[in-house]
Amino acid sequence: MTNATTWQLLFVDDDEQACRQVKEFLQGEWVAVPGEYPHVETLADFSKALEVLEAHRFDLLILDVRLGPHAETREEEVGIKTLEAIQQRQFVPVVFYTGLPRLVQHLEKPLIQVAEKTQGLPRLLETVRGIFATRLPAVNRALIRHLETVQRDYMWDFVAQNWQQFGDTPDRTALAYLLARRLAMSLSEQGIRQLAHDLGEPTSAAVAEGLVHPMQYYIMPPVEQMPLAGDLYQGQIGDRNGHWILLTPSCDLVKREGRPEKAERVLLACCALLTEQREFQKWRSQSSSKAEDNLRALLGNNRWGGQPERFYFLPGALILPDLVVDFQRLVMLPREQLNNLERLASLDSPFAESLLARFVRYYGRLGTPDLDVERVVGMLKSTANRREWP
Repeated sequence: MTNATTWQLLFVDDDEQACRQVKEFLQGEWVAVPGEYPHVETLADFSKALEVLEAHRFDLLILDVRLGPHAETREEEVGIKTLEAIQQRQFVPVVFYTGLPRLVQHLEKPLIQVAEKTQGLPRLLETVRGIFATRLPAVNRALIRHLETVQRDYMWDFVAQNWQQFGDTPDRTALAYLLARRLAMSLSEQGIRQLAHDLGEPTSAAVAEGLVHPMQYYIMPPVEQMPLAGDLYQGQIGDRNGHWILLTPSCDLVKREGRPEKAERVLLACCALLTEQREFQKWRSQSSSKAEDNLRALLGNNRWGGQPERFYFLPGALILPDLVVDFQRLVMLPREQLNNLERLASLDSPFAESLLARFVRYYGRLGTPDLDVERVVGMLKSTANRREWP
């Protein structure tokens, strides 16, 4: 974000004097980084909060909890009900600024904070700065702008220019699919780099062309309700509490009405922590190039050669640690027991397909006796000495 950024805040409180005080105080203070000041709108009518939020975009909402002492409604209802209604419509971080913090303390999360009025406006400012320090308001704003730009360009440059073809078809779903796919593609590769740039990501932190960020491996949390091959789970199986990855083909997991399930049991592979692997431990204890090469081979999934296909490395991202799938450590479970495990993420394409292909190669490999290469080389040398090559 640049120094020209103006953050939009909405303060809702039926006390008009409190509205004036909060507005005057916050508009003179930076909230994200020095030089980035907020513009504060105030509203004394809780019933109009949703209408204002839908008509204008705000980066942060500050709410009182209750109406004045003469209100006929229960004191704890208004602010909380406003939050619940907002959560059903859009995302915006919230700070409760209240003299009754006990009523909303149970709602407190990183993006729903509570500041007590008796602690004064400096405490409110500290809480607001804490919300902006998460960077999520910046991510949210950048993402919305990116999607709006893609949608605008697509509708004007493609749909409007080709409306004669679209207008003649009764299949409006086709247009919805086109736009949805276009938006989805805009959030890969170049789109992600543009988002990182808009967020002020330093050039040195950018992912090199042709490589992927670890987060691109995963869909988190999973989108599909049905289990999929490549889903990552956590939980207890037998005597081991750890991470597991589903290897049963997705087509066998589809439930069709009136038909028996194809997969009554499912196959999972154990995912060990990278720190438990021999290659990692040798790299930590030895400062040799060979130890580092072996670790790189493990992390690169054979990109540098020399790594057996028994293993598949999954990079850590957010709640997921660095993991190594071991195709020799397999378990079979009744399908319904998957519900006893916590489903953390799904491997995205093409990584799920790559994992399954590696598993098939590993278990479908056919061992043969080693050829006596030295004998063949000796015969070639003998032939060369007799100059019998054409």
